[in-house]
Amino acid sequence: MAKPSTSIDPGGYQTKPRWAWAVAVLLLLSQLGLIIGLADCLWRHDMERAAWLAQLMLSAGAGLAAVGFAARRQTRVYGPLRVMERLVPEIRAGHAAIEELSQIHGRLAPLAAQVQELLRELRGQKATIGKMDNEVRDRIASRTQALERKIGSLRHQATRDVLTGLFNRRMLDEHLGQAIDRCRTGGMHLAVLMIDVDNFKCLNDTLGHGAGDELLRSIGQIIRSTVREADCAFRCGGDEFVVLLEAVDAQSAGALADRLTSLVDALVKTLHVPKPPRLSIGVCQLQDMKNPSPESMLQTADEHLYSVKASRKRFEGRGVRDSSGGLHSVPASGSPEEGEMISPKRSRTQDARSG
Repeated sequence: MAKPSTSIDPGGYQTKPRWAWAVAVLLLLSQLGLIIGLADCLWRHDMERAAWLAQLMLSAGAGLAAVGFAARRQTRVYGPLRVMERLVPEIRAGHAAIEELSQIHGRLAPLAAQVQELLRELRGQKATIGKMDNEVRDRIASRTQALERKIGSLRHQATRDVLTGLFNRRMLDEHLGQAIDRCRTGGMHLAVLMIDVDNFKCLNDTLGHGAGDELLRSIGQIIRSTVREADCAFRCGGDEFVVLLEAVDAQSAGALADRLTSLVDALVKTLHVPKPPRLSIGVCQLQDMKNPSPESMLQTADEHLYSVKASRKRFEGRGVRDSSGGLHSVPASGSPEEGEMISPKRSRTQDARSG
């Protein structure tokens, strides 16, 4: 809000300046002296001196007229102009009110009125621009927040499996190499668990794909709630999962595999299907690899997984239930050939996958 100016008096120029009054008084006194002298010369009939005094009187009158004209211009033009020069910057800075320009009179009064109107328009334009600027800022902030949410959603979709909420295969390819480098540099254990759901096709065929999706979602939740916060779990597609366990030895990895298997076994007890789903888990340890790489560790874990599937199929064919949790591909007893397992070199199609 503009503050009334205390240093400017727009009406002060209305009275004649002091110098004009002083000069006018001197000229009037001179005129009075010349009139007295002229009267004395005429009384004495000194015409030559009277003519000279008359010329002086004319010069003094012209000077008095010039002083009056200058004082008038000072009052009506130059004074208002100087006041306007001082008022306009203070009005623009907000230290004086626009209405103070209405106190300017004289020839500059119309100009002062136009300047006053221009300043009002300028102030209105500034207010409009400020309002528009705030609206633009609000819109940019709103759009930025929406874009950040969208980017976050896209980033989540790019790294997470939609159904289970676990990391996807793309993140596995990125994390496994880094985990191998960290564990080799720090001399730590690293276990890779390759998990597959047996008899999953039977579940889909019997209860429908909705039941299959719900089972995968529940298994993902079991994996996520069972592993440590530092561990990474991935869904690689279909009914296959991978878990990376840093600083975990073979015994601890086996205990985790048994735990996951028992939890899933308890989960599927309520499913009315000919062959209930269950987990087969193959484990690969970093310390067992001569030249570890992400591809070689995944391949070894996959080979162990299908060895487990083949061993389990042999047990079930002889009426023996494998209760090892699917971790070890070599059974301790119960088979005609103790220590029998499927060679890693055999292909998956040769292993007769169950489910």
